[in-house]
Amino acid sequence: MTAALVVGAMAGVGLLALAWAIVPPRRDLAAAVAMVDQRRPSTVGTGTEGRPTQDRVGRWLVTQLERRGVTVPTLRANLALLDRSLEAHMIAKVTTAGVGLLLPVLLSGVLATVGTGIGWTVPLLVGLALAVAFSFLPDVSVAAAASERRNDLRRALSCYLDLVSMALAGGRGAPEALPSASQLGRGWAFELIGDTVAGARLSGITPWDGLRELGERVDVTELRDLGSALSLVADDGAKVRESLRARASTARKRQLAEAEGSAEKASNSIQNAHLFLGFSFLLFLGYPAVAAVMAI
Repeated sequence: MTAALVVGAMAGVGLLALAWAIVPPRRDLAAAVAMVDQRRPSTVGTGTEGRPTQDRVGRWLVTQLERRGVTVPTLRANLALLDRSLEAHMIAKVTTAGVGLLLPVLLSGVLATVGTGIGWTVPLLVGLALAVAFSFLPDVSVAAAASERRNDLRRALSCYLDLVSMALAGGRGAPEALPSASQLGRGWAFELIGDTVAGARLSGITPWDGLRELGERVDVTELRDLGSALSLVADDGAKVRESLRARASTARKRQLAEAEGSAEKASNSIQNAHLFLGFSFLLFLGYPAVAAVMAI
């Protein structure tokens, strides 16, 4: 019975892979163009022969996703914010999935050596389930880290807008105020904003267009809205200063509301923990009396 199940599963996987190879799914045009753009710089270098095996495997996995129209924009934005590559992330997903697949099988092998084997059907099924579950662990980790960095970037952006507004009030123009304000802050967020403004100047675009593109790449709404708003009032310094001041004030109010909400959640968690401890203590005190009554 076990051999039949294993053979049937392998035959099904083989037929699915054969159908996938013979009749490939319809490719998405945007994904195909993005894949061509990503491959373009590699044609200038030495090619893929000098790359490590891990890099080649990761590139192959990403290529397979792009051919089938799987763009994962949220994951790409999170990885861009963390300065990680999609290839390395795919390798991490495959590795964790392999760990989940092999863990029950190895445990079953250890039990079989001591004479308490449980067969291979259950470990194989459990391993497949764990492989699917473990493959999402890198996504969860990346999403949590990216959420924290987005909050840091939003806080730094509100401070940056205040600095730019003060520089404009001091008589500087927007082309001077934007890069100089980024040099006054510390941390990776100010460095990212400063690099974006400097890169926009070298690329021949306006700084607010560079900030808007950064917001689109890392999925930060405040940066996208800031770039769009500044592009409308770029010719009027007074309106730029007022817009920056208003946005900085709005960002601070939003952060204050989020901090108050987080504090309220923490307070409720502590209250619930106290209630649980009090109920457990009352149950501990009342158990002997209830046991005595039930014994009569």
